[in-house]
Amino acid sequence: MQAEKDKANDILGHRSRCKKRLLSEGAKIFSDVELLEMLLFYAVPRADTRPIAKALIQKFGSLNGVIRADLDELTSVPMLKDGARVLFSLLGEIFARTGVCIGDRDLLEGEKLKEYLTDLYRERTNETVYALYFDAEGEYIGKQVIFRGGISSAKFSLRAVTEGIIRIGGKAVVLAHNHPSGSIIPSFDDIISTKRIAAHLAANEIELLEHYIVGKDGVMGIMNPEK
Repeated sequence: MQAEKDKANDILGHRSRCKKRLLSEGAKIFSDVELLEMLLFYAVPRADTRPIAKALIQKFGSLNGVIRADLDELTSVPMLKDGARVLFSLLGEIFARTGVCIGDRDLLEGEKLKEYLTDLYRERTNETVYALYFDAEGEYIGKQVIFRGGISSAKFSLRAVTEGIIRIGGKAVVLAHNHPSGSIIPSFDDIISTKRIAAHLAANEIELLEHYIVGKDGVMGIMNPEK
């Protein structure tokens, strides 16, 4: 009996520390497994959700795969029943209503992507590099922050882009970074870095669709400035 109480207290203590860390440092520092683990706090109230999160990502291939999975498949995972069905049903509907475009097949058409990037960077004051991933059919399957800092920085990792798209199962990528100064004119470093990134991705059979600069003056593609 005491062992069960100790285990329950350990779980509560771990959850409390995770929440405090999120509030103090933000959600972006967490891995996919950690994010899913914390999300499951609200579906599985009295259990260690880390093994469940790992099992889900292993089963469905990625965090995106979990979020988009069929509810019957989700709830076939041990310890996930009605609470998870409610949670993931709510997530799916909220994403649909708020315009989150995972699964969008039209994001690359017209001005839609530029509008999305404008919204994505609206509150960004520091230079941030995003990678947006697409499958072979052009369906948007997810994004990640690749680096906070200049695209030409020595700290920027081509490996991060490559590993990210391979992990999520994509075939093409759009890069974007913002110019806090507001200008959308690419620098010499922007142009050289884009060529280097495109060549690296091509060697791994991944297509760089475009590299956008986002600023107060709008959004401009480095590879095709007129589009």
